[in-house]
Amino acid sequence: MVRLSTDQAVARGHGQEWNRVEVQRKGMSASGGWTIEAAEDLLRSLPGVMSVRVVGRPGGKIDEVHLLTDQSVSPKQTVRNVESALLAQFDLTVDHRKVSVAQTDEERIASRQIPMQLHVESPAPESRFLLLGHTVESERAHRVRVQVSITWNGEQFTGESSGADLPRPRLEALAGATLAAIEGAVKAGAEEDRPSVALSLDGVKTVEAFDRQFVLVAVHALYGREVTSLEGASSVEDSADRSVVMATLQATDRWMRGRV
Repeated sequence: MVRLSTDQAVARGHGQEWNRVEVQRKGMSASGGWTIEAAEDLLRSLPGVMSVRVVGRPGGKIDEVHLLTDQSVSPKQTVRNVESALLAQFDLTVDHRKVSVAQTDEERIASRQIPMQLHVESPAPESRFLLLGHTVESERAHRVRVQVSITWNGEQFTGESSGADLPRPRLEALAGATLAAIEGAVKAGAEEDRPSVALSLDGVKTVEAFDRQFVLVAVHALYGREVTSLEGASSVEDSADRSVVMATLQATDRWMRGRV
């Protein structure tokens, strides 16, 4: 680990070295931990990065990192730079699978008159379905009611479902609530001349592979008269509940964005 000053950070990771970067300490907590604002300031100063969005809990774990970059640095190298920077500056480890990189042909906006901490937003709104959170409540007769909240194009949508308080029905209820939230988002933003969209859960299953546990989700997507089978997978880290929601979003996100 390399001790960093407030003006620059030097880190080495995966055999690669990223050179001097401006490190903005604004937003650091008094206890010396990290904040979302400080993490975004740090990542925005990496080579080629134009815009950053960090999803997580200040002082806790990072759930997602979304970056918009120019083409001066490859996406794979950008992911390595993110891992190295967060580890060196905040002693924070982030899974490379939680880092997504989108590239643009536009030149990076850079000027000596513009401070490094300026957040350069992408001109288009976030078009991915992003998880806000979920709740599971016990009901009478050994049943559970679940709610899943997502954001899409800057708006929040919530879906609900219920099932027996058993492992598999519980996961199926979470997947069903996620699909309900996605359908609500699509209906709110659907154009009148577009065919209707419906999502139907085909099944949820947990499997063991590579000494890890994964959740698999299968969905039937109906678009007008077209029926498509979709699949998603997510590794189980903290709990299978969150993993089934992430697998459901993975199964449907790209297909839905092509039709709304």
